[in-house]
This record gives sequence, C-alpha cells and structure tokens, in this order.
Amino acid sequence: MRVLILLLVTVVPLALVGVLVTVLARSGRGSRPENTPVATLVAARRHENVATALGLAGGLAAATALLALAGNGARLVPGPPGLAAALGPTAGALVHLLLHAVGERTWPRPVGAVRTAVLRRRTVREISGRHLTLVLVTSALLAVSLALFMLTADETGRAVPLLITSETAAAGVVGGASGPYPGAPYALPMLLGLALVLAATAWVLHLVARRPAVSGTLPEDDLELRRTSARRILGGVQLFVGGGAGAVLLVAGLALHNAEWSLAAWFAVPLGLVVAVVSLVVAAQAFAPGDPRPRREGTAVGTARP
Repeated sequence: MRVLILLLVTVVPLALVGVLVTVLARSGRGSRPENTPVATLVAARRHENVATALGLAGGLAAATALLALAGNGARLVPGPPGLAAALGPTAGALVHLLLHAVGERTWPRPVGAVRTAVLRRRTVREISGRHLTLVLVTSALLAVSLALFMLTADETGRAVPLLITSETAAAGVVGGASGPYPGAPYALPMLLGLALVLAATAWVLHLVARRPAVSGTLPEDDLELRRTSARRILGGVQLFVGGGAGAVLLVAGLALHNAEWSLAAWFAVPLGLVVAVVSLVVAAQAFAPGDPRPRREGTAVGTARP
C-alpha cells in the first residue's frame, strides 16, 4: 500500500505534466484552417480549460496521496508523525502551479501570414484583482496562526500545555499537555512551504501577464482571458492554502479545548471553519467557465509579421 501511494505522489503529477505538454503543444500548432477572432479565442479557451483541469486534478492527487500516506503511518518526509499530512496542501498547491506554468509556457503563438496581437503590457495586479488580495490575507492569517502556535506549544513542539485553573487545581491536576498541536516541528516546514507557494504563485501570474496575446482579438477579450487564467490559478491556491489553514486551526482548536484554553479554542475552531468554507466557495466560483466569444468581430491594435 505504501509503495502504491508513493507512486501516486511521484508518477501521477509527472504523468499529468506529460499529458498537458502533449495536449497543449498540439492545440498550439495552428493547424486549424479557420483563423477568425471567434476561432482563436475558442482555441485559447480550450487551452486554458485543459491547463485548469489538469492543474486542479494534479494538485488534488498530490494532496490526497500525502494525506493517505499519513493515515497509513508512513513517513514520506523526515520529521514528526503527521508531517506529510500537514504538508499535503502545500504539495497540492505547488503541483497545481507547476501544471499551470507548463500551460503558460505552451500557450498558442500567433499564426498566419499576417498576425495581429495586442501590444499593451499587463500587470499582475491588473489581472488578479481581489482574488490575489484574498490569497494574501489567508496566507497572512496562516502565518500568524502558526507563529502563535509555536509560541504556545510545550517543549516538544507537538502539544499544548494544560492550562491550570482553579477547577483543575482543586481536582489535583498539576500538569499535562494536549496534542497533536502545530508547534515548531510542524509550523516551520509549513511556513517554508507557504513561502514557496507564494513565490511560485507570483511567478505563474507573471507568466500570465507577459504571455503572447491571442491573435486577432480585441484588447478587452485578451484582458478577460488573462483574468480568467489568473482567477483560476488563484482559486486553486486559495483552495489549498485556505484548506490547510482551516485544518490547522481546527486541529489546534481541539487541542486547546482539551488543554482548558477555552477562549482560544472558541476563537480558533469557528475561524478555521469560516476560512475553509470561504476558500471552498471562492475556489468553486473561480473555476466557473468563461465566455469563449469575443465582444465583437475585429482585430486588435498592432500588427506583427513573421
């Protein structure tokens, strides 16, 4: 069973990369005789849909495989028990971003004797909008939470010490701890993974902003296509980062509750549920299909000859 799951972790994402490269390379050859704005925009939408589907599938496969490994007691990564599961959302986000990056690198180039393309440069902020803000807020919440959990963990970093109250003291309880708890052994690798995810997100969004324009389409249609790509990229990142943040807050909240940290527990558990649900809803909205039709027939400003 362990070997099978290990194969899923390594082979499935690599196979998806291979499929994505093959499919997108074929879709970008420009062998279609029709080269109207409608046809080019529909082809670009198809390219984006393939990258989105494989990116989401690959990310979910990687995250699920790590969770399954942890459930079977396997140690895929060195460290405390359950670290592989804690890093599952990070692995999912990175695979999701990797497959989107492959899709951006194989974006269809303009074809034809005379090629038209938008010459205006786009910025990451222009194509990302509120989705990027939500990802950054969720990431900051996760980082602050992990820092607080490191400060409140016991010397092992895997449990929270029992809070001695008048009731527990009257019952003769003088010490104890509750876990599992995301202290330093878990929080530090997760913070490093979060930094990698944010860096990879910035890189892939930069690829979207600077990729070749869709040949023959208006600037508004090209901008909308870039915004669709950015929305889906950030939707996947929100799903994994927000899901990971929600899981961390719930696990920590249960440990805090068992250790008599009642106020902290009542704050962490509802916050974790809200973050998880909001991230799921935002991701579902982000992956909604876009309209493949251009706003009106016409060509974009600027021309380029081969």
